[in-house]
Amino acid sequence: MEEYVLTAIQLGLPCMTFLEHLECGIIYDHRTWLTADLFDCYFQEGHRLKKKFSSSIEIRLGVELGYNPFAVHELQTMLDSFPFEHIGLSYHFFFDGTRHCNVVSRRSENITALQDAGVERVLDDYFGGLLDAVSLLSCDKICHLDAVLRHLPGLRFAPRHHKQISKILDCMALKGIALEVNTSGYDLRSHPYPMEQIINQARRKNIPLIAGSDAHRPEQIGRYFDRLSF
Repeated sequence: MEEYVLTAIQLGLPCMTFLEHLECGIIYDHRTWLTADLFDCYFQEGHRLKKKFSSSIEIRLGVELGYNPFAVHELQTMLDSFPFEHIGLSYHFFFDGTRHCNVVSRRSENITALQDAGVERVLDDYFGGLLDAVSLLSCDKICHLDAVLRHLPGLRFAPRHHKQISKILDCMALKGIALEVNTSGYDLRSHPYPMEQIINQARRKNIPLIAGSDAHRPEQIGRYFDRLSF
């Protein structure tokens, strides 16, 4: 974590927010999220860094909450158990009836399983799940809204998916939830997550925008922020 902070200071950022992943009830062979014990370590180290670098940068300790419609109570319990300063909401896993598949993964086994389940069905579940999540759980922003199946070539959303997105944005506007403009998208396409069309919709609905670099390595801190115009 300290390497991330040092990089942010070097870049001249006035503040930064850590968003460690939280998932509950996920059946998956590769854990990409923290357990309760690891969140204890996360806050211990985070508070040390806050104190050490208080004169150089503001550090916030947040969470990226992965929605699971079958584990809402467990997710809420975890949220209530820690003093998260920022909550980003996402939806990473599609349940095919037997196991979970990561909808933002580049791993071939995930992509194959999601194609077998049916792309339209996966998209319906993803956007429908996000809409339910916004209604049921407290959050400050929605993360990488249209990143679902980002490694599937030639993906196109059907008109009904754009309607689902509009409903999500309406709910966000009503509840004062911000939209993350996730610049990791520039590594895979010519624009961030979400696409410009969705960002413009959010602007028309007076939804706040928050830049996020989705940095999984220190050198990715603030990547492509210079391309943003808001």
